[in-house]
Amino acid sequence: MVKWSRIGAGVIAVCLSMGHYPSYALGLQGLGVKVGVDLTRQESAEYLGYEFDSARLTLGGHVDFGSIFIPRLHLVPGVDLVIQDNLKIYSLNGEAQFNFGEGNTYGYVGGGIGVHLTRFDIIDTAGQGNAINVAVPNDTKVTLNIPVGFRKRVGPGVLWFGELKMIIADQEEDSSLRLSLGMAFGASD
Repeated sequence: MVKWSRIGAGVIAVCLSMGHYPSYALGLQGLGVKVGVDLTRQESAEYLGYEFDSARLTLGGHVDFGSIFIPRLHLVPGVDLVIQDNLKIYSLNGEAQFNFGEGNTYGYVGGGIGVHLTRFDIIDTAGQGNAINVAVPNDTKVTLNIPVGFRKRVGPGVLWFGELKMIIADQEEDSSLRLSLGMAFGASD
């Protein structure tokens, strides 16, 4: 029979030994900005395959908080603004990214949860002399995000990156494929 004091001492020893590895600690490692396009489609059962109906402008940014659990796994939350006509989507992303490769160019793959706040402007349906304003209800969706990308070092603490992010929602019209290019500033693996 194992005594609880030995288990407690073992847990404390493991926790204290983890403190000797500062690369596993969270802290501000970098900031990034990006611009891109968000490709979506409406549901269609007429044909097989995949075709995009709309392309929306995307502006965004992220914060690299550094390593979690292992040196190459980083916590990288971000925010994106998707704009199309009278529609704005605010995407709040909580993601982790695994960096692979060495040198000036390296790749990453990740995953996380996103919260998408869909906001519509008032739609003006002007007709034959009489205008009607239609208010479309706002919506909030939770999604699964899967980013894949690469980073290239262009100077000390400056990288440019390209990213493809699959956004998977419960309905097809809320899912998208997001392509982005951007710059990251700060220390990075």
